[in-house]
Amino acid sequence: MTTKTLSLIAATLLLTTHTFADTTLEDITVVSTNKVPTSIQNTTANISVITEDDIKEHGYQTVAQAINTVAGISVTHSGGLGEQTSFFVRGADSGKVLVLLDGMRLNDPSTTNGTALLDSLTTENITQIEIIKGATGSIWGTNASAGVINIITKEAKAGVHGSLGLSYGSYATKGADLTLGYKDEKLTAQVLASYLDTDGFSALAPRDAEADGYTNKNANLKLGYAFNENNTLNLSYNRIKTKTQYDDSFSATQADDDYSHATSDQRNVALDYLYTQNNYSATLHASEGKYDRDYYTTGFYGDGHNVYRATLKEYAFINAYDYTVGKAILGFEYKSIDGFNQYNTFPESQADYKNKAVYLSNTYHINANTLLETNLRYDNYSEFENKTTYKIGIRHHHDFLKGFTTSANYYTSYDAPSAYQLANATFGTLLKPSYTKGYDITASYKDLLKVTYFNNSVEDNIDYDNSAFGYYNVAGTSDFSGLEIESSYAFDALNLIASANYTHLFDYTKEDGSDLIRRAKDTLNATLSYYINEMHFGVDALYVGERFDTDGGYPVASNVSTGNYTIWNLNFSTKIMQDFDLSIHAKNIFDKEYQSSYGYATEGRSIYAKVGYSF
Repeated sequence: MTTKTLSLIAATLLLTTHTFADTTLEDITVVSTNKVPTSIQNTTANISVITEDDIKEHGYQTVAQAINTVAGISVTHSGGLGEQTSFFVRGADSGKVLVLLDGMRLNDPSTTNGTALLDSLTTENITQIEIIKGATGSIWGTNASAGVINIITKEAKAGVHGSLGLSYGSYATKGADLTLGYKDEKLTAQVLASYLDTDGFSALAPRDAEADGYTNKNANLKLGYAFNENNTLNLSYNRIKTKTQYDDSFSATQADDDYSHATSDQRNVALDYLYTQNNYSATLHASEGKYDRDYYTTGFYGDGHNVYRATLKEYAFINAYDYTVGKAILGFEYKSIDGFNQYNTFPESQADYKNKAVYLSNTYHINANTLLETNLRYDNYSEFENKTTYKIGIRHHHDFLKGFTTSANYYTSYDAPSAYQLANATFGTLLKPSYTKGYDITASYKDLLKVTYFNNSVEDNIDYDNSAFGYYNVAGTSDFSGLEIESSYAFDALNLIASANYTHLFDYTKEDGSDLIRRAKDTLNATLSYYINEMHFGVDALYVGERFDTDGGYPVASNVSTGNYTIWNLNFSTKIMQDFDLSIHAKNIFDKEYQSSYGYATEGRSIYAKVGYSF
């Protein structure tokens, strides 16, 4: 199953009765709605969850590949593995999506829009990906006005345990991942490590012009100690190092560019102390993220070296209290952000700022069928105007039709300028946060059918002025609205599960009324899975409708179509013997020639296999 929400479109899949999904979501716990563990049933937020089994069954190599199957999300690539990845949630760009790893922020302040670099996030160590669509800035602050993606790594199990995985596939792609863990009543310890290397294909089309390789090394450490039943200390550490060959579109050789390359080193560490007493819990959180990236290019003006550096420190004190008919949460936060960039020996562009915030969240069960959720947050910035954001949501289970639920959320959110944007503002400009307000309305019947309409507008959006060589706040609003239809149906007698999701964007317009590029107007994901004797057979299909990009003119000459194509994949997995698993994944089986970003190559027909051992 693609996601446990199993959002899908297809009226063709919506048949007679549904006997499978009454309890699909009941036991799933998420932490991205209000920063404390919460049942997915106790929030009005629009949530999808991708599990470890989903990742294995569909052969997702990266987080970007996994989330591309979720309704409301589309992903474009500038080449193969490791190349620049852009993703859009309900039409909004990736700088408006907060990405977390075990609660640690991955959004890089040194990027042009404060995005997280999904191209460096592989899936070997992941047990769950939580995706919240809709503004959550009233909980998380900046970079969350379109949603949150929370990536959770694997947890230690009782006793000593471990796993080893080896993979190989097209483009000389090879990988390995290792897990070693221990858990008893007091101590939890786990080490996760993964390695991925590929010769790849040319980033710029055509794909056979040359090979642009990529290497990814990831290490993850988790330590926990329970002093007693009330006091626990947890340490998390994650490091990702990458090397990427790419093609600079300004290079004289372009697709034959064998020089342009990049390295990155991202380190995140967090320390959490948890105290619980009856219905009360308190968490003290401290984390630091360091982001280092270097890009080497060659072109008309000679060789270039771009340096990007950023440090983000975050501290929080979160209090949660469960009362008879709900839960109240009070949180205090402090963030410090520092970043700079430099080209060759030119002067550094540097910026830093601090953020203090307080938020209050409350979920209240009005009655057995109705849940009310409210959030309120106040942010104090050292460099910008202060902001107050909020959310109010309601969900109701209807007695006249068991399994039928409706919900609605109204929310506001903001996105502060990234350190890169601050350091590179147009002359005399004092950037201010962009502000988002919007709502979504959902009606669902079990997992059989879920329909969501969303409508969002963004004021003071931050954009780049090519003539003034800097960033500025755009007057007016950009608007986004659309429809998401999701469905799943289990043919129990046949051991089949059919699922699909469809997204249609009504609006994805800039302040001047023109359409934003790289957003697909229509997207359809469909999956058919068959299970028998511990074996899984699956077929995945992705259809991308009308989508436009720029032809590379400066600043923009004309739009070119990059949409209207369908990609088919095949999946197989089985247990070979006790503790040994095998999975095989064939991608783009009809060898479709397409581009998700204009001028950049995409993967042709390819096949990947993985053998896993666990104890």
